[in-house]
Amino acid sequence: WRGYKQSIALSLINKAYSFENPYFLGSRIAAGFDLGQSNLTESFGNVDKQLHSAHVTLPITETISATSSYSYRSLQYQSAPEKKVSSVYKSLINGEKFITHSISQHFVYSTLDNQIMPREGLMIVSSYDYGGFGGDSRYHRIGCKGSLFHLLSDNLDIIGSLKIGYGYIIPTNKYLQIFDQFSIDTDDLRGFADKGIGPRVD
Repeated sequence: WRGYKQSIALSLINKAYSFENPYFLGSRIAAGFDLGQSNLTESFGNVDKQLHSAHVTLPITETISATSSYSYRSLQYQSAPEKKVSSVYKSLINGEKFITHSISQHFVYSTLDNQIMPREGLMIVSSYDYGGFGGDSRYHRIGCKGSLFHLLSDNLDIIGSLKIGYGYIIPTNKYLQIFDQFSIDTDDLRGFADKGIGPRVD
């Protein structure tokens, strides 16, 4: 698009819009933003979620890059009348919005042959996130994830993959919000419920 290989992604299901320019201001720096809104079904009810972010990615070498980003997130919890609500979530379901302003720094090492549908290669992502610029979240969070892909059969197009990761979060005040904690989601185990290992609820 416009000779710069700019990319736009639009999803009507979750009301998501993404834009990225890989040659921002004529340089090798990539810059973009994401706008998203969704409604998730949890065990206790529904969650209205908005997530907006802006990011800048700087290539360091052919395989290493650094990404700095800012994110705004809002969550609003609503209980379903027919469902029992755990005491853990009762404090969240009061009609108020929970706001998070956070900044992140990610370093990525990647030898993947394809960033969207990899068949061979290794990717390691180390991350640091700080939530605390106003809003309801106060934390320092660090993490690292690794993904290894290997083509097992070219004729049958069978690909083996292995993913590992760790994380640690430090609250900067007495309380850590439950929605800021680490959880297993659909990016970790496809086909399972968000934030837990269980059947998906559609």
